[in-house]
Amino acid sequence: MSLLDKRPENFKKAFPKSSVLHVNGRHILQSAMKAGSNWVAMAVNMRHRIMIPGIVKASMELDAPVIYELALSESDMKGGYTGMNPAEFIKVVVEINEQMGNAGEKATPFTVHRDHTTVQKPTRAAFDKADEIIRESIKAGYGSFSIDVSFLPMEQNIAISLLLAEQVVQAGLMYESEVGEIGGKHGNSSVSEAVLLVEALAKAGVKPDLIAINNGTTHGNVRGNIDLKLTRDTYNALRPWGVGIAQHGTTGTAISDVGKFYEDGIFKANVGTHWQNMIWGIDIDEYGVAFEKGSSYQKNPDKGISMELWKKMEEHAASNGWKGGNMKSLHKPFRDAVFEEYSSNAKIRERIDMAVYTTACEFFKALKAEKKGADVREILASGAAVGAGTSVREEKERDYE
Repeated sequence: MSLLDKRPENFKKAFPKSSVLHVNGRHILQSAMKAGSNWVAMAVNMRHRIMIPGIVKASMELDAPVIYELALSESDMKGGYTGMNPAEFIKVVVEINEQMGNAGEKATPFTVHRDHTTVQKPTRAAFDKADEIIRESIKAGYGSFSIDVSFLPMEQNIAISLLLAEQVVQAGLMYESEVGEIGGKHGNSSVSEAVLLVEALAKAGVKPDLIAINNGTTHGNVRGNIDLKLTRDTYNALRPWGVGIAQHGTTGTAISDVGKFYEDGIFKANVGTHWQNMIWGIDIDEYGVAFEKGSSYQKNPDKGISMELWKKMEEHAASNGWKGGNMKSLHKPFRDAVFEEYSSNAKIRERIDMAVYTTACEFFKALKAEKKGADVREILASGAAVGAGTSVREEKERDYE
């Protein structure tokens, strides 16, 4: 049997003619969490398609598996603030990998992940939006899912997570849960909260593969302050269920420090804002945090998009009251203009590709992901079970046996 035949069924159905090695996220995680493997999978939030080529190049050259992702706010059925719905996002990821030659049985494995499928309010509308995005993302071929009900009290987190995770578990795909809102007002999550959530989910047959915790980081251009003891204690407490830690908000942590993540049970590191800074050409400090300039950011005229385009974006942001972190909303209205400049201006295209590629190489090397593609391919070839759990429905049916 060809290695390509062992890709997830939903992906093969969505992309019957593609030969990219898009795998179940669990295959990547199995490699990272294997005893003695000692590496961390980088998950990259690609808010614009021009961020992707540099990642693909670095991933191929280093044979480093990668996870491409967008959160619900970035990509919902109406496009979110990136303008890409779930089907559009995975399509562009697959197309660019194909165009750059990352295809065939010896290709570097990757997966597309649905990040932060959030339910912030206990309403039917919020649940239905999340439920639809999961259903449509499975249909679109995604190989991994994050279900985030961390905004709500634990009882509601458990109940809603069980319902939303059912279709992910039935499809046998990787499932990431979350406890303690990342960067939330209530502070860091506790070990007991993580254990309570995982134990309740596992008892119902939907054990997560990963759990994101609030351990001191936040999203955006903010310096991270990760409590590694809390992270390590949480991971150790979750060992009976074999659940790893997903680190959100990696932008703001020095690249030299992320190489130690696996020692504390972190096996997936999300990097998003860093790539935004790269393509916009924003000056950053040693932690990847952008330098602010008034209500905007300090743009380097020799990096990223042109100053002319950046000034238009700043004007648009000012007219809408967007500043700082809210400037991420510029992606959608300027999606086409940014792509047109990137496509037509070789100098700008080359400096953006090189900036993303160079930084991606640094992250892959720090996370010790080099040459781990071979291990993921071996796991895929072995046909090892990927730990598909039991669905909620199946669990309930057994109650009546």
